[in-house]
Amino acid sequence: MGVDDFRIEARCLLERMLTDAQQTDERDMLIERYTDELTMLYGQHAHMLLTEVIEDARTRLDARLSPDPIRQTIATVQTTVQDLWNALWGPGDVRR
Repeated sequence: MGVDDFRIEARCLLERMLTDAQQTDERDMLIERYTDELTMLYGQHAHMLLTEVIEDARTRLDARLSPDPIRQTIATVQTTVQDLWNALWGPGDVRR
C-alpha cells in the first residue's frame, strides 16, 4: 500500500471519467460523481496508511516496554534505521 497504489487507482478512476465524459452531456453531474469517488478513494488509502502506522508504532512500543533486552535492542535498531531513512528521503519526497 502506498502512493503507487493510490496513483494507479486514481488513474483508473480518471480514465473511467474521460470515457463517461464522451458518452454524456451532463458535465456537472459527472464532475460531482467522480469528485465523490476520488474523495472516497483518498479516504480509504489514508485510513489504510494510518492503520499501518499505528500497528508499527504499537509493535515498537511493545518492544521498547518489554522486559526482554533483546527486543528492546531490536526496537532501538529499527528506530535508528527509520530515522536514517527519513533523513535520506526527507518529508517532501514523493517515493515514500
